[in-house]
Amino acid sequence: MKNRLFACLIALCSCQLSAAELTEQPLPTREMHLDASIAAANTDAATAPAAITLNQDFSSSSWFDSVDLTLRHDQDGDRFYSQLYVRFDAHTQYTEQPVYAVYSLIGTGLNRIFHTSSIFTLYGSSRSDWFAIEADMRDLPRGYYKLKIELRDARSGAKLAEISGYEAAALNNLALEDGSADTPVSVIVHESSGGSLGFFWPMALSWLYLKRRTLRQ
Repeated sequence: MKNRLFACLIALCSCQLSAAELTEQPLPTREMHLDASIAAANTDAATAPAAITLNQDFSSSSWFDSVDLTLRHDQDGDRFYSQLYVRFDAHTQYTEQPVYAVYSLIGTGLNRIFHTSSIFTLYGSSRSDWFAIEADMRDLPRGYYKLKIELRDARSGAKLAEISGYEAAALNNLALEDGSADTPVSVIVHESSGGSLGFFWPMALSWLYLKRRTLRQ
């Protein structure tokens, strides 16, 4: 009996762990950033890096300086959104550093990489090398999610920085849903007047008027 109970506990734990395994399922995503030549021309890489004030899970030679996030598209008014816009500015202690970003959504039983960015370059503490994406939700259960962004070295793939809803409140409890579920609610109203007679009420009044007129005559 004990062996069976132990086996059941192991199976239950395995199911829970496998439910939250990291998966990669891309979402329709558009990238936005300044051209590298413009970012390089506006660099202030010679200045000393600013102190890290943004709460983040991990940082090394590079770190997140700011992250702006906006939830968009709530056509049915249920306060769950079907599009995510996020823009960040990251700094590096080097004059320049090629990197790429990995974006994940974390929810109940879900840990999903939805976008791996193209390679872009950080220029010291420049604010012109920002990077932004706009992602449409697809095949995503309605719920509250954490966003995680990893910054990785373009040459080695090593993780340089990480920020998520575990440390940054702005990236936590994101109310998201599949775009196909975010449809306007149509309300069709049929009006009638004159009680149950509805359309026939004017005809009934005319009939009563004619009847009274006949009786009087």
